[in-house]
Amino acid sequence: MAKVRSPNYPNTDLGSALAMARKIYEKDNRNKVPQLVIAQHLGHEGLSGPALGKLGAMRAYGLLDGSGDELRVTDDALTAIMAPEGSPDQRAALGRLASQPSLFRDIRKELPGFPSEPSLRWWLAKRGFSPEAAAKAIKAYLGTLRLVPESSGSYNPQGETSDEEATMEPEQIAAVGSARPALRQHWSQMARPIANEVQPGTRQEIITLDEGDVTITFPENLSPDSFMDLKEHLELFLKKMTRRAERAQEAAADDKAKNVFD
Repeated sequence: MAKVRSPNYPNTDLGSALAMARKIYEKDNRNKVPQLVIAQHLGHEGLSGPALGKLGAMRAYGLLDGSGDELRVTDDALTAIMAPEGSPDQRAALGRLASQPSLFRDIRKELPGFPSEPSLRWWLAKRGFSPEAAAKAIKAYLGTLRLVPESSGSYNPQGETSDEEATMEPEQIAAVGSARPALRQHWSQMARPIANEVQPGTRQEIITLDEGDVTITFPENLSPDSFMDLKEHLELFLKKMTRRAERAQEAAADDKAKNVFD
């Protein structure tokens, strides 16, 4: 077996990295920003280890680019953050971002679909990952896989998907024919349902709403860094849900107005 090492990979999932990129965009739009200022936007006083880890994760996903000390939010990052929820543009951007880390492409190629944690742990161990590094990589990979919509054909590490196909709906992909078997397989294998079981060491918070329950599962003990990551991710989620609720309210108002004139 290879010598134990801790290879390069994003230290967080794509959703958390997007929440960080949103903060940068809200502060400085798409201007080039020094890395120190980015770290400060994310709540750090300087370029500490945690700050550099967040910068590295955003660059690994393709959320930031630039040369030297100055970086800015990329086109795909802006699309993933600002495009209408579930739109073809957003799905395609999420797929491209999710496939940026080379480790994720390698995993996806050899373990397609939604692999189990034991399978991932063994796959990573054979490639020299220490247990701690493997646990972090698994968390980042599975978290990213859950975020990318099933209809995002861009998450294809074999590179067999064209830009046009990346925005197609599943029924359109089916019409492509036998020339894209790997792409068709992608639709059926991506994002299997996650069992709603409380694992040892975790807790659940159930919020009852008129439309149904919202369930949040989280570890019993969160480090300060993990708490901040969770906070950023929830802020992004709430903004997305706010936009969705506003669209639903507008649609209901339009329907009501039509009924008045009918």
